[in-house]
Amino acid sequence: MPTPLRVIITRPAAQAAPWVAALTAQGLPAVSFALIDIASALSDNALATVQERAVHVDVCMWVSSNAVEHFFQRNSAVVQVFTAQPAIKLIVSGVQHKPRHWATGPGTVAALERYGVPSECIDAPDFAAAQWDSQTLWQRVAGQVRAGTQVLIVRGQDIDTPNASRDWLAQQISAAGGVVDFAAVYQRRAPQFTAQQVAWAQAAAQDGSVWVFSSSQALTHLPAVACGWGQARCVATHERIAQAAQARGFAVVCTSRPTIAEVAQSIKSIL
Repeated sequence: MPTPLRVIITRPAAQAAPWVAALTAQGLPAVSFALIDIASALSDNALATVQERAVHVDVCMWVSSNAVEHFFQRNSAVVQVFTAQPAIKLIVSGVQHKPRHWATGPGTVAALERYGVPSECIDAPDFAAAQWDSQTLWQRVAGQVRAGTQVLIVRGQDIDTPNASRDWLAQQISAAGGVVDFAAVYQRRAPQFTAQQVAWAQAAAQDGSVWVFSSSQALTHLPAVACGWGQARCVATHERIAQAAQARGFAVVCTSRPTIAEVAQSIKSIL
């Protein structure tokens, strides 16, 4: 009896659950197979340092919902500053202002709002934008950066490639006269796969299942679980991720905006 096709969600386990539920509700046999593991990167001393920096900047840029979660879960003092209604006004160079919060997509916006950050203090690409990424965000927020503007980029750290840097946005901020600082509040790493998981993934690489990738890093972890992707199909939620999938040898690569509805439509188009 042939193995039924599956839709394989490769997001970290905590973020995969709503995707699996929503796609299953649409009749797609979705399962979770996390290719990225997420863990906190903050020691108590590092936490105190980040907290001190965060309450004095003009802008906090959040690279993902994971950045928001790992920062706010252990930073109650900063939550009080960022979520005051109306937002607490800090004094910078004698001018009162509300700290801004930048996010690259609706998932990060939703995470900020769950912790009480006022929506009027959040900047993000329009929901209808072709891509939700740093380039699109910069088009929206570039006018906020002047000489001396303090921007804290709250992000993760790649354990497998510790010297890797997603610094395009930082370069734009610096070129506009801003001052950039970074806070790594979580770690991204390859999960530890069991022999059973490896066998399962190897079969799924060859049985026509559709893999869904929302991160290029997930693709770097594929060799640990399977090889030979010449019959495999996938949906990638950004052009850069699609290029990485093509480089891995996927036979069919479809690019989609990162909404559940549009990913579902893309999946159906290649089944």
